[in-house]
Amino acid sequence: MPKNDNAHSLRMAAAIREVIGEEAAADFEGAFPLSKAASIEKKFQWAQSACEALTAQYDRETLLRVRERCICNDGASTAKLLAKYRKEAGSLQGMVELFNSRESFAWLEYVSENELIFCYPQCYCGCVKRVEGLLPEAWCYCTIGYAKKLFGQLLETPVQAQLLESVKTGGKRCAVRVTW
Repeated sequence: MPKNDNAHSLRMAAAIREVIGEEAAADFEGAFPLSKAASIEKKFQWAQSACEALTAQYDRETLLRVRERCICNDGASTAKLLAKYRKEAGSLQGMVELFNSRESFAWLEYVSENELIFCYPQCYCGCVKRVEGLLPEAWCYCTIGYAKKLFGQLLETPVQAQLLESVKTGGKRCAVRVTW
C-alpha cells in the first residue's frame, strides 16, 4: 500500500473526515495516497486528480467546507502585521495604504469599511506552485479558509470570503473578497 504521509493529503483527509465523515475520509485516503517524498510533479498530479474526483462527487458547498479547512498556515503573523499597520494608520483604509507601500508578498484593495480584496501576485501553495499548469478551482478554496482566519483575527469578528480568481485556475493573480 502506498504511503499517505504528505501534509497536504493528511489535511485533506482530516477535513473530509470533519465535514463528510470517516468512511469518506478512508475512501479518499485509499484512492489518493500521497507520500511526503513525492516529486513536485506527482504532488501537482495528485492535487489535480483529487480535486477533480471530489468535484465530481460533492456539491460546491460541501467542497468549499472541506477545502477551506485545508489551510497550511493560520495567518497569525500576517494578521499581526496588519494590526500594526492599522494602529499606525488609525483607519482601515490607512492600513491598506501602509501595507501596500511596505509589503510585496501580497496587496489589499480597499472597497469599503466592511470589504477588502486580498491579493497575491503568484501562487504560494507549496504543493503546486513549482509546476506549470492549471488546477480545478476547488484546489484554491483553501485560500478562502486562510483569508477567513487571517481577517477574523485582525478584525476580531467572523468574516466571509469569496475566491474571485486564482493563478492556478488561469487568473492573473489570486484574489479573495473579504466581507464582515
